[in-house]
Amino acid sequence: MFDFSTRIRLLLVALFVGAIGGTSVSAQEILHVYGSEGPYPAMREAATVFSDRNKVDVQIVGKPTEKWLAEARTDADLVYTSAEFMMVDIIQGMEGQIEQSSVTPLYWRPAAILVRPGNPKHIHDLPDLLRPGVRVMVVNGSGQTGLWEDMAGRRGNFRTVRALRDNIVLFAGNSTEARRMWLAEKDIDAWLTWNIWYKADPNHSMVVPVSEDYVIYRQCSIALTEEGWQKPHAGQFVAFLKSPEAAAIFAKWGWITTSTESSAGPPRSIIRLVCDVQDDDSKPGSAGGLKHLREIVRDYDSMGIPPSELNISAVFHGEAAHLMLRDEAYNTLMKRVDGNPDKSVILDLVERGVSIELCARTMKRNGWARDNILPEVKIVSGVCARVVELEHQGYVYMGP
Repeated sequence: MFDFSTRIRLLLVALFVGAIGGTSVSAQEILHVYGSEGPYPAMREAATVFSDRNKVDVQIVGKPTEKWLAEARTDADLVYTSAEFMMVDIIQGMEGQIEQSSVTPLYWRPAAILVRPGNPKHIHDLPDLLRPGVRVMVVNGSGQTGLWEDMAGRRGNFRTVRALRDNIVLFAGNSTEARRMWLAEKDIDAWLTWNIWYKADPNHSMVVPVSEDYVIYRQCSIALTEEGWQKPHAGQFVAFLKSPEAAAIFAKWGWITTSTESSAGPPRSIIRLVCDVQDDDSKPGSAGGLKHLREIVRDYDSMGIPPSELNISAVFHGEAAHLMLRDEAYNTLMKRVDGNPDKSVILDLVERGVSIELCARTMKRNGWARDNILPEVKIVSGVCARVVELEHQGYVYMGP
């Protein structure tokens, strides 16, 4: 028979043990998810929604593989990657903890070109990166290993690969390093990367889509580890990532969430148009001047074609050349005092992504210097050479 004090001590011990047991039973389950930088923003947002709904703590890591692989071997439940060759490497690096059959493809991302705000170098597709003096940055690692070569080599032209290689001034080790250099090195004109990096930081760049002639796609996928197989929430998280709700999250971050296998037709190609502009709109009977160019842009806008899918280069020469002049030069030539009345139209077209270009030979004939020309206007060597160059790149010619 226990005395009173002994029974009190036993009761306190029982309460303490019960409290410990109750805490362990009600503890929130944790899912450890490791992966690469590119999908991280979308993966983190999807994980937040899933965590709140299912009362599970989904901890997402999004860093270069070498920074988390050792830790992942000890506690990873899932791993995700931004390219299939990376998943192969991770499966090998996880030393047998991942079954190939557990790899689940999620969503696609296309290659793109990031340029400085306002696109000062008038870069509209990969061939523009081949021009002398264009300074290009690429990532030589992570999910972008070999990306620049794959793009430049798609048409089997050695000169394209060599010309792009000559213009690459920086090979970043990963996308995080590339973004840091993009912000620090303002003389880098273009960053050849994935479109999703614009979505992550739209204030310091513009995105230029790449035409189907050169674009490369790579996919994000996710896989379960042996630990993950033992946790029902891990499989449920994979199922959630495939749901329409998660697809909407990934789409917001720039990922392609629909397959061309199930779509009504092939993806719409980027429209490429080179306009030969030589008529002065102010003269009667003018048929191919600045107003006509503005109508073309508005027509495409009314068709629902966004500026990102519309590449127009307009080459001005002849009687239309004076439309490119700054106010002072315009006043001198036209004997006016109120400046160039078409300047606002030029600026509006540039903001809409149109490359406004002026023939250098026309400038020379008129005795104009670069300082006489609106800064937004690009100077090209000659009309014929420029038209032939763009037609070789797949542009459709529209004459006066």
